[in-house]
Amino acid sequence: MIRNFFILLGSILALVVVAILLSGAGFFGFHEGAGEIRGGRRPASSVAARAAIQASDAAAIGADGEKQILFGDLHVHTTLSTDAFMLSLPISQGEGSHPPADACDFARYCSVLDFWSINDHAEGLTPRQWNETIESIRQCNEVTGSELPDTVAFLGWEWTQVGTTPEDHYGHKNVVIAGLDDDEIPTRPIASTGQAQAALAGPGIVARGLLGLSGGGQRMQDFARFLAERKDVPSCPEGVPVRELPLDCAESAATPGELFRKLDDWGFDSIVIPHGTSWGMYTPPGSTWSKQLSQAQHDPKRQTLVEIFSGHGNAEEYRDWRAVEGASPEQALCPLPSAHYTPSCWRAGEIILERCLAENLPADECESRADETRKLAAASGVAMHHVVSGESPDDWLDAGQCTDCFLPPFNHRPGSSVQYMMAIRNF
Repeated sequence: MIRNFFILLGSILALVVVAILLSGAGFFGFHEGAGEIRGGRRPASSVAARAAIQASDAAAIGADGEKQILFGDLHVHTTLSTDAFMLSLPISQGEGSHPPADACDFARYCSVLDFWSINDHAEGLTPRQWNETIESIRQCNEVTGSELPDTVAFLGWEWTQVGTTPEDHYGHKNVVIAGLDDDEIPTRPIASTGQAQAALAGPGIVARGLLGLSGGGQRMQDFARFLAERKDVPSCPEGVPVRELPLDCAESAATPGELFRKLDDWGFDSIVIPHGTSWGMYTPPGSTWSKQLSQAQHDPKRQTLVEIFSGHGNAEEYRDWRAVEGASPEQALCPLPSAHYTPSCWRAGEIILERCLAENLPADECESRADETRKLAAASGVAMHHVVSGESPDDWLDAGQCTDCFLPPFNHRPGSSVQYMMAIRNF
């Protein structure tokens, strides 16, 4: 019996050793950290020459001599963001890991930015990655020195919210923190709740296992570990003051109002910048910014900027058409096309009508099917394309797109445009 015990103990120890060796070799994936800053400060002569050009240009347009024209980026993602990590994978034709340290080098040498902020999705960040991000931003600033810095890096995160209806949708906001000392930084970033949190926090254990065993190579293993690390972080308890929460939990806020209250509880200098406000990829039809400028959901001290243009398109321009009409999905109606806009719900009906007529069915039957399809599509929110099966992107033509806007986002929502916000704000 003793002999069997030692055999069992030896087998267990052997398995532990094998697991340790496999882990060290990356079999279970390597931790995605902040990386290593490789570049030093840009040459002082280059920094001084740039400053001289900026001062000269400012003087040429009559700007106050104490003011500067600076260029920066307050919306930077790295592979500590779930979506950016996925896009970096070989299966997505990505070019590999770009952690916060790479963002620092890129800002300094490639973009030659005066300032930038890190804004990885809070929903996917672990406490370990948050602390690594803090240290990386500090290192980025240490490289530059205090006299005539070549770039200034700010700490921050993205609060990434997606609602299913206009009533519960608030969208995405970047939080940028002013300070970098320990007593100026929240213990943890504040994430959103709901759909975005579920997506960015990663799938369950079965999906992680499939990812790890999918044969996608080392980076796929790394991604599986990335998801597993986030999934293992418990949610913070509700109703507890932010400074009394456990150090190792994931904090969240369901609405902008709750986000602002928590930032007030922390008490640190910060700004909050909405972005992608009219991007129809995730903004439900019928959404407007009216509720976001209410006293309950707006902080005029912090929410002082808005991102107008990005790779997602131009969110500035207002138009009087809407993707749907009606106060709720249950009451949604499909509007008629206008000169520069065809609602996606209308085009869904046209696709069905064309198919029906091609089968030589009675015209009134085809019109009835098209009308029913439009109603179903109007009630389907951002998922109108699911109403029609077997279609291709070409079948939709330019439906849903603002054809007389300058580089608009996909399925532009004019009620969430910057011009709409400015028109209805309380002066």
